Amino acid sequence: MPRSEDVILTNMCLVEDKDGNFVVQIRDPKRYDWSGAVFPGG
Repeated sequence: MPRSEDVILTNMCLVEDKDGNFVVQIRDPKRYDWSGAVFPGG
């Protein structure tokens, strides 16, 4: 019985330096509809 399902695949990239620090954005709940720690980009 064949089955199929629509999916959206997402690729994420983490920018990290040699010391293990990485780029992250802390979204302020007063400025944005949703808040928390996110990887910046699009």
